[in-house]
Amino acid sequence: MVRKIVGCKIDSEESRFISVLVLIYCVFIFYDGFMKKIGMFFLLLAPLMLLAQQRDVKVYREFIEGKTVVFADNNEFCPVSVLIRTELLNMKSSLKAPYVLVPAKTKRFVLMEISVINLKKEFNFKYQSSFFLGDINLRKYDIDFPYSLPYKEGEEYSIGQGYNGKISHQGEFALDFIMPIGTEITAARDGIVVDVQDSNTETCMSKDCAEFNNYIVIYHEDGTMAEYTHIDTKGSLVKKGDVVKRGDKIGLSGNIGWSSGPHLHFFSFVSDIEKGRRSIRTKFRTEGNKLEFLQEKKSYKKDYEF
Repeated sequence: MVRKIVGCKIDSEESRFISVLVLIYCVFIFYDGFMKKIGMFFLLLAPLMLLAQQRDVKVYREFIEGKTVVFADNNEFCPVSVLIRTELLNMKSSLKAPYVLVPAKTKRFVLMEISVINLKKEFNFKYQSSFFLGDINLRKYDIDFPYSLPYKEGEEYSIGQGYNGKISHQGEFALDFIMPIGTEITAARDGIVVDVQDSNTETCMSKDCAEFNNYIVIYHEDGTMAEYTHIDTKGSLVKKGDVVKRGDKIGLSGNIGWSSGPHLHFFSFVSDIEKGRRSIRTKFRTEGNKLEFLQEKKSYKKDYEF
């Protein structure tokens, strides 16, 4: 008996056993062809997480109604910029910009949708994502906001190194307040605590020790942030998610990380896609209710509570 098999059709009737074998063969041929068509599609769906900053953000995807939808869960206490880089083969993305701003405490925020252009051709994609606190495209903020001196009323401290200082502030609008270890640090502005590190103990004068800095980061209403650096080991008086008011005690000064002596390193900044952070020149309320940029080697007494 001659059996002619063309594609997946059988021209003669045979035993049930033979029919089952042929059916299995057909399914295999279909599956094999389908897998070749999509290539390594499902493997490539897994994002390569390149974290610009280690953040409590999750990026994942789901296949919904013929499209791959990429979501983000932002568990941080401020908005997060999710930077996305894609490589597409015979596919298109709904992404309009290289990054998406995801609101604070948001679940299943749609980053993009990806769909196939031509189902008869090979297609696949992969993407990488990285995260930055705040809006990396922020350009409008209050440049004249009156910051409060970051210590208690009645105290006076000098600026050891100012904006663009020659020691370690080149190209940075940062201030070093010379103060003893254990000095109470107060919030210079209202905001919400978005990052805290106070477990480090190492100190040295080399830049290599910057990774051991202890700090508190506070997010402000206009999208800017402020970092209070070199706080003492276990010296934070706040935790992530705490809402603070100007003048509230937030920590104890120290000499931890990249430091040549006890001081508080303070700077305000916005996240930046190239530098990571872009510092901002800030004005402070000083004695007599003046509003000014603080100068290196000068002392400033705080004659107000908040």
